[in-house]
This record gives sequence, structure tokens and C-alpha cells, in this order.
Amino acid sequence: MSIESDETEIPTSARLPTVVLRPREERRLRNGHLWVFSNEIAGIDRELDGGEHVAVHAASGVLIGTGIFNPSSLIAVRLTSRRSEPLDGAWFADRLERAMRLRRLLYPDSTGYRLVHSESDGIPGVIVDRFDRVASVQIAALGMEQRRDMLFDALMAIDGITGVVERNDHALRGLEGLPERVGLVRGVADVQEISDGTLRYGVDPLGGQKTGFFLDQRENRHAMRRFMRTGRVLDLFCNEGGFALHARHAGAAEVIGVDSSAVAIRGAERNASINGLDAIEWRTADVFDELRELSSRGERFDAIIADPPPFARSKKHIAAARKRYVELFSRSLELLAPEGIAFLATCSHHVSRETFLEMLRESFQRARRSGVILEERGASADHPVHPAMAETSYLHGAILRA
Repeated sequence: MSIESDETEIPTSARLPTVVLRPREERRLRNGHLWVFSNEIAGIDRELDGGEHVAVHAASGVLIGTGIFNPSSLIAVRLTSRRSEPLDGAWFADRLERAMRLRRLLYPDSTGYRLVHSESDGIPGVIVDRFDRVASVQIAALGMEQRRDMLFDALMAIDGITGVVERNDHALRGLEGLPERVGLVRGVADVQEISDGTLRYGVDPLGGQKTGFFLDQRENRHAMRRFMRTGRVLDLFCNEGGFALHARHAGAAEVIGVDSSAVAIRGAERNASINGLDAIEWRTADVFDELRELSSRGERFDAIIADPPPFARSKKHIAAARKRYVELFSRSLELLAPEGIAFLATCSHHVSRETFLEMLRESFQRARRSGVILEERGASADHPVHPAMAETSYLHGAILRA
């Protein structure tokens, strides 16, 4: 795990305010989880401001760890360490260096990857995607927001980074009482070009969706290449073209990419040009409307990718989201040629693996198709999963044959 354990008392010289847990509430934390929920706290030794660095103790008085406090959030404390250590610039530099060593191991010849995956890399509530010379940052924790300048400075100290942007325009910030904000915060951030080892992509760090580009499907795109060497391929919610481009590059005779965003389609066209790929038809359309139209014409495809945006933004939306996923997946399966291959995915944090598999079973039944799961897939390895925190595993996918 990325946060080291040291069950010793904090030296009095540290003088961190103390958060004391209710009896037996430390069990989940001892098992590796890194969040303290507000209803697990028995008391605090003084009134605290949001974002303060605190020590968390079990009811017995034993130190569980230190972290950042937010009195206005259900996640009252996010642990930053299992021992007492300053939360300063050196702390950020150390965490980033650990993260960099892993990415150098994973992608030694690449400068396009997720550099920090929040708690999995020991920096709670922080996402950093690297696009060559630019680091794109999302912050979803009050304590990290208050220390953002230390984070930005530490990122600028990484060899090759010449600019930092913040893409803090996501809903999770509202849960921490933080405003949305997007802009350049350090250096320069012009359009970058990255490679996934096979294809190249232009990335505008201040434009595009998410942090500027979807890195999490990197390895899934490569995994699908073996199934897209011939025939017709349909890429739904294609964004800036990842799967569609790989399909054409792998040898597919006909490729169609569909997305409702005209901006995304323009990006896909640029990426096709960068890679010298033609014979891809890009359609700006509502995906569900396009599926109905394709079905009405009796069209069939040898491979279909359905990688939608998150339909479930919170737990209360799961039931409605499930219906949309099943409709998407079943209509996609209906369009598959006999013995065709589909890659279906969900990136909704609130959809579990079990729920995802249930949706696949229901989709097969609704489409009146039988088939098998060839592979279960997740996010690329630069999005590591913390073994004690299911929250860090958000992308569930499967390669199917029907």
C-alpha cells in the first residue's frame, strides 16, 4: 500500500490536533482504508478549520495516522500517512517521485500517462495526468486545495514538465465545498502530442473532456486490436477516436466513430490526420439515435465498442443509469454480426463489478443473443487500484463474443 504504517504515538512536539475515533471504528482503517467518515468520530481536542492537518487516534489512544480534515464533508479525514510527518513541499516531492518511478517502469518510452491516481499514489483527492510537457491536475479534497501551490511547484520540478493546468470543473469538488476552476497555473500549456506506443494524439490540456484526454482505456484499445483486423467496426462514444483509430490502423476495412460532441469529432479527425489514417467515417450524433437508425437499416458490424461517459453520477442515480447501460449494451449486441466481438464498459464509480456483470447478462437476454466473456478489463496500469479501497477501481469493461 502507498501509505506506510507506523503505530506509534505522535511526538508532543508535532502538536497536531487530535481526532479520536469511536470504539472499534479503527478496524477498517487498520485494514488499509484511508478515509475517516464523520459518523466514526467520537471527539476532537479543539475546534478545527477545514483543511487542517490532524492526527487520528483509535479510542485506545493508539495513532492510526495523520491526514487532512474537512468538517463539511462526509469524508471527514483523508489519511496522508500512517505516521507523523510534515505535510509540506518535501512530502509532495516524495510522493510524486514514487509515482514517477512506477510510470517509468510501466511506460519507459512514453510521456503520456496518469501520473497520480489519488489515494493509490498516496496523494488523496488528487488526479494528475501528464501530457508530455504539461501536467493536468484535478483536486477533490479541501486539504489538498489549500496546499495546491506546493503540489504545483513539485510538479514543475519534474524533469520535462514546463506547465501545469488545473481542470477543476468536476462535480466532486462540490462535495468538499470547493468552487470549479479551470486555467493555467504554472508555465505554459500549449497543445501537446503524446503516444500510446502505437498511435499519436494531439492533446489540448485546457480543452477536451476530463483532464484533456482519456488515458484509462489505453491498454484496452491495444487489447481490442486483435479483433479489429478485418471487417466493419463501430466505435460508440468515440470521443477523440482512440478505438476507431486503432481499428483502422489494425486493418479494419470500414470504421465508423460516433459521438455527440462536435469538438470531440474534430479532435478525432485531427488525430486521424496525425497518424495518416483515412477511411474512417466520423459522425456527430446522439449515440442512442444512431443505434436505432443503424438497427432499422439492418446493419451489422464485426466489432463494436461502447464506452460511454458515466451515467451514474451518484448512488441515487444507479437505477436510472442501469437502464441506460442495458439499453446501450443490448442495442450494441443486436448490431453484432454472428460471432462478432464487443467491448462494453462503464466508468461510473458507483457501478460495481457485480452490477456491471448483471447488466451484461440482462443485455444478452434483451438482445436475444448468447455469448461469452473473453476478458474482463479495467483501467490501464497507470490507474492503480488500492487493495483496500474499491473507490479507486471505477472502470469495468469486458470483451465479449456473441
